[in-house]
Amino acid sequence: MKKSQSIIARCLLVGLMILTCATGAQAQRLNHKKSHRGTVAEQIANAPINHNPSAQISDLLAYAFTFKGTPYVYGVMSPKGFDCSGFTSYVFKKFGIRLNRTSRGQVNDGRRVTREDIKPGDLVFFNGRAGRGGVGHVGIVTESYGDGTFRFIHAACSSGVRESKSTESYYRSRYVGACRVIE
Repeated sequence: MKKSQSIIARCLLVGLMILTCATGAQAQRLNHKKSHRGTVAEQIANAPINHNPSAQISDLLAYAFTFKGTPYVYGVMSPKGFDCSGFTSYVFKKFGIRLNRTSRGQVNDGRRVTREDIKPGDLVFFNGRAGRGGVGHVGIVTESYGDGTFRFIHAACSSGVRESKSTESYYRSRYVGACRVIE
């Protein structure tokens, strides 16, 4: 009798373990499906980039630099050509984060940060060519120096994907703000 109870208990334990594994796999599939929908905050919570932000930001920046020299093409989001927000959207999408398609929309995709608090991976925004005060350009911070100056990679109208400095007169006079998408 005792031996049969032991076998039954083991069978129940094995069955419970199988059920637990199956439920865990189902939950992972659901999380995978959800990572393609929802708010940016929900996407970040479900994205692999959220688990080790500093390493993932390094990966994100390395990926962004693979497109250096890609031509600027207005309205395009492809390795064959990018506009500024198409570039940022394309890079972040690779890491499971969907940004708004326009620079004006991306300004709301993260938590605002002060110029002195900017870190690599943050989005930085500038007035457009007309300089009317509205957001018209976006880039990804590659280096920050703690004094409000930084370097950023972006798709520039004049030269395509390149790295620039916030101290360049064109960008210094047009800086609007920054936001942190990856905490």
